Amino acid sequence: MKIALLGVSHWHLPLYLPGLPDGSVVGISDDNEEIASRFAAPYACQYFTDYRQMLRTVKPDFVFAFAPHNQMHEVASYLINEKIPFTIEKPAGLNQEEVADLYNKSEQKNVFCAIPFVWRYSDTVNDLKQRYLKGQINHMSYRFVAGPPSRYLATSRWMLSQKTAGGGCMTNLGVHFIDMALYLTGCTKAKTLASVYHYAYEYDIETYASSLLQLDSGASLTLESGYAFPMTDGIKRENRWTIVTDKGYYTLAENDLEIRVFDDMPQHIGLNTDSDPYYEIFARTTLNDYENGIRPRASLKEMLETRIILDDINAKAAALRKNK
Repeated sequence: MKIALLGVSHWHLPLYLPGLPDGSVVGISDDNEEIASRFAAPYACQYFTDYRQMLRTVKPDFVFAFAPHNQMHEVASYLINEKIPFTIEKPAGLNQEEVADLYNKSEQKNVFCAIPFVWRYSDTVNDLKQRYLKGQINHMSYRFVAGPPSRYLATSRWMLSQKTAGGGCMTNLGVHFIDMALYLTGCTKAKTLASVYHYAYEYDIETYASSLLQLDSGASLTLESGYAFPMTDGIKRENRWTIVTDKGYYTLAENDLEIRVFDDMPQHIGLNTDSDPYYEIFARTTLNDYENGIRPRASLKEMLETRIILDDINAKAAALRKNK
């Protein structure tokens, strides 16, 4: 299989690479020629600053695509129109209209597209869903707070602009947990009851976000995401989940799942809470799914369901800010 990497300056790109077959990368593109050249060197492959030229030249069988959010619709549309199977990073567009357009086009042309909602590909979430969670989910709470906005300045300054990113920490981090809540409950919709965004530093994207939602199952969901965690060598972020069912109480943090079920002793089970290893698994699984005609675990359909909810969260926060 011939693989092309599109937009290699994205910070997630190195996490995918161990999941690619040896000798499979035949082309690399990025707007920054120096970065494209650097990533191409280990593969001894051609590099380009124009992704269209790359695709025409190397004619890949599969593309891993990365782009600023305001360019994602254009990039994905081109791949779909050329009927090239691909993955593209979330959020796949600036709003639900852009994502809906991509979803409809991909379905009409039968083009494979996977979205790296990597927790769906993890033992952590699948073990939670299939082995550990007992009873009906009544409430979920996710707090994922990463390092400060300055970490994007070197290669991805566009992440810090509303115009090019479409949003801040909720768009970048919170979407994973919107999708996870839908996956664990089997829901497809949610309504936003309240949403508060904080704007720190000199950027016009939210740097801390807190939202309360209700899923179509009736379960409540609280989401906290932020660019606010003072990182050290050993600790990069806070990642804490709480799930309440009618049978018990489940807390996951620092690679430890605590299970408290009524009329039973508490249990502690080791479960990984670092998402980084799952990008390699996503890459390997996605290529296998494509080769075997299997629909992705997360496709543009799931991206659209999450994007609709994200837009609702954003609108609620914007209305509150306007009325202050």
